[in-house]
Amino acid sequence: MTDPYSTYRALNAEAPLTPVGPAEYVVTDPALIFEILEDHDKYTSVHNLEGHVPVCDEARAILDDTLFYRTALFNEPPPAHSAFRKTFIRPFTPAAVDRLAPKIRDVATGLCGDLTGRNAFDVMGELAYPLPIKIISDMIGIPEDDRAQVKQWNDLWLALQVAPLPPEQQTQAAGSVRAYDDYVRDLIAKIRAERRPSLILEMADAIGTPGAVHEVDDIIVAIRVMIAAGHETTSGLIGNAVARLIETGRWDRLAGDPGAIPDFVEETLAADPSVQSTPRSVEEETVIRGVTVPAGARLHLAIGAYPLLAGPNGTTADPMAGGHKHIGFGHGIHRCVGSHLGRVEARLALAALLEAVPSAPRFDEAAPPERLPGGYVFRAFSSLPIRW
Repeated sequence: MTDPYSTYRALNAEAPLTPVGPAEYVVTDPALIFEILEDHDKYTSVHNLEGHVPVCDEARAILDDTLFYRTALFNEPPPAHSAFRKTFIRPFTPAAVDRLAPKIRDVATGLCGDLTGRNAFDVMGELAYPLPIKIISDMIGIPEDDRAQVKQWNDLWLALQVAPLPPEQQTQAAGSVRAYDDYVRDLIAKIRAERRPSLILEMADAIGTPGAVHEVDDIIVAIRVMIAAGHETTSGLIGNAVARLIETGRWDRLAGDPGAIPDFVEETLAADPSVQSTPRSVEEETVIRGVTVPAGARLHLAIGAYPLLAGPNGTTADPMAGGHKHIGFGHGIHRCVGSHLGRVEARLALAALLEAVPSAPRFDEAAPPERLPGGYVFRAFSSLPIRW
């Protein structure tokens, strides 16, 4: 967690994929990562949401009665993947996000507020968390009064995915998954009855139309993932970018040149992405670079290792990355649908904070930054207090 990048370099010097548990491997070689991401027949993402850590029997019994293990349609291969993606792509297109940008800017500016008379700011609690959760909740149709509860459910669902919780906490989190399922199901019914404009309504109205492949349960799974992906990744990106600015001593330079903010966001995506890996499962026993990998094995593709190890002649996987080589939003058919939204939110959050903070800040010595537990997946701060 402190320095995954030196670990990636050391692992890759030994082998392109490294066993890290029973039938689990970390893949660090950039060319191999590309090869796996582009072969969605041999290396599937359908098991991505089944959790990365084992759960106790009591928690498993509860989860079996929920949608926790239901495959998300956007993790399926084509044609189901393509058909389902069409039902929710519209609000995430670059044109739609650009129309949303003034609202995002206003929210970011409001969250930073007037810092006159203050000498401290909690980047995660006051900006990086509330901005993206508000934007994605507004898009989806989550009522404002419900968002704190939804955030709590989301955190517990993610914890089951990536954190080795004690059995009693696993059981508690599993119970919250059931409550979360029920809440979203009721919300879908309410939005359909009220005809409230939202992404939920668009997806619900698409059920039964020509080419549609989804049911209400698929919407529940998709909404749960969108809430997580729509704020956790961007929250982490904003925090990592602010920390990088402070660590590299470039606050004043970027504050004086706001036109360079988009490039700095790309630099952060390359140098310290908030998502460090994406999983794939092996459908059949296969030999990868001389290693026999059993059927069902999980491969953790080290997104964070790609820019470090790709070398000067490596391809730029992300067409919007400019001069920075990275796969911070994934690669291939399952590349993040919300990549443009995440970029715009991070850019506008940085712009608002740079404008609001009166002088170059430092980390708070009395309350140093703390990171979230993330396993192989997340690299983000849980708290990031700054002072000036």
